[in-house]
Amino acid sequence: MATIRKRTLKDGSTTYDIQVKFKDKGSGKQILETTTWRADAGMTAKQEERAVQQFADRFETQIRNTVKGSLVTAENPNITFREFAAEWRERVKKDFSLNYYVKCKDAIEVSNEYIGNYKIRELNPAIIQSFYDKLDKLKKTTSRVIPKPEFRAVLEQADYNYMRLRYEENVQSCTLANALAGKPVSKYWSTGLAERVHIPFSKLFDEKIIEEPYAYESIHKIKRTVRAILSLAKKKRLIADNYASADYITFPKRPPHHIECMNDEDAKRFYKCIMEYPEIRYKTAMLLFLLTGFRRGEVAGLEWKDIDFEKHEISINRSVTTVKGFGVIVKEPKTENSKRTVAVSDTLIEVLKEYQAWWLKRREELGDYMKESDYLFTQENGERLYPSTFSGWMNKVLKAAKIDHFTLHSIRHTNITMQIAAGVPLVTVSARAGHARTSTTSDVYAFALKSSDKAAADTIDRVFNGETTPTKMPQEAAEMPTAENPFDGDEKALIEDFMKAKAEMKRLGFETMEEYQEYLDFIETKRARSKGVEM
Repeated sequence: MATIRKRTLKDGSTTYDIQVKFKDKGSGKQILETTTWRADAGMTAKQEERAVQQFADRFETQIRNTVKGSLVTAENPNITFREFAAEWRERVKKDFSLNYYVKCKDAIEVSNEYIGNYKIRELNPAIIQSFYDKLDKLKKTTSRVIPKPEFRAVLEQADYNYMRLRYEENVQSCTLANALAGKPVSKYWSTGLAERVHIPFSKLFDEKIIEEPYAYESIHKIKRTVRAILSLAKKKRLIADNYASADYITFPKRPPHHIECMNDEDAKRFYKCIMEYPEIRYKTAMLLFLLTGFRRGEVAGLEWKDIDFEKHEISINRSVTTVKGFGVIVKEPKTENSKRTVAVSDTLIEVLKEYQAWWLKRREELGDYMKESDYLFTQENGERLYPSTFSGWMNKVLKAAKIDHFTLHSIRHTNITMQIAAGVPLVTVSARAGHARTSTTSDVYAFALKSSDKAAADTIDRVFNGETTPTKMPQEAAEMPTAENPFDGDEKALIEDFMKAKAEMKRLGFETMEEYQEYLDFIETKRARSKGVEM
């Protein structure tokens, strides 16, 4: 049985020395292993006594299993979390994603502050839970900088206008435009501008210091990283179980996830602006995003061989991303299901054909200046395009469409929610989106599914009331009011006529039935006048 010795430290806190000593029957060797356990603040004496005894029992079991060979430890059984995490990260770089390798660096650094010096075999649920509880209470201090109402006037008094700031002082144009519009800017940019124009910061900007909790996802990323590290430790038999998993740890409830997407009106206006946009690269890229819901890295990774013009299909085989310290890299798509082939509309295929003709002519004109490449979208010299470039293109199209700011990912959300609203089966929506599981789609887009759920309830109600049949009922009919049809005759024929009218309306480019009706009235008037009939 493990020996437990309590010690009181200088600061008044308590720690326990735990020793396991026994003779191995197989080898005849004397086994001696020691570790320490620290009590969490706020524990009562009885809670401490119970917790340390449970820890000592687990520690002894682990040591005995190690000696028996049921745990095959690494070369260094006393390896610390800090050392093991470094080894794990190098394995990620080799076997998984370079992007993941870079992103998990910060998570490991934070974890090392709390548990880095613990030996891997010393970690237990109490230690991990204490660490996670501290993470949940972390707060960050942010600076919110807003230009003063007199921002423009103060600059002009000092003889600084937009053109001088942009081209003589090389001030970043996008941020400068935001500042002139009274929008928040970063502390770094605002401080730099004040120094450059030799005007006190306080005359140009108002600053507010805000203390707020970290976003749920930022903290959860650290927890996921710890769980992944200890998962490998378990595989290597350094620990008996993964004490960072939900089997041992209590996690706070995930807050509701807000999805930003366009409403129907904005989506239609955005589509119309895309189709009329003069820059063929912007037009093609934005239409791809809107009609397919592809991620920006997937669009940046598209090559002409991925497009089947005959079958009207596009395949996603790679993704382009920007990794800090490594530049632009090509990698496998986000998940195995992200490798997919999706059917696309005639409209998109026609625009892609138009763009390909422009692309080939452009390469011929630039000759050796352009690097040989099969990518649809590149930099001017043919080098791989930074995926963030698409955001700049999108902002220009949004401005032309007179639509407020949206992100590229919100266009993906728009595509997916519109499919769900149109009654496309969830399995199909999930496959087209490249989600690993259908549950991912249902969890993220639950808000859209609720409206579809209501439509389904109304449809079932009409079925049992004898108003329609579930097999022959078109989608538009399901969305029609349940009031009694005011027309006599065959309802099915009326619906078919209505659908034909809607299709013709779209073909002619009208956005509403009212516009289409005005057009029909106009045609009727013209015909009557040509026959000499007074209307």
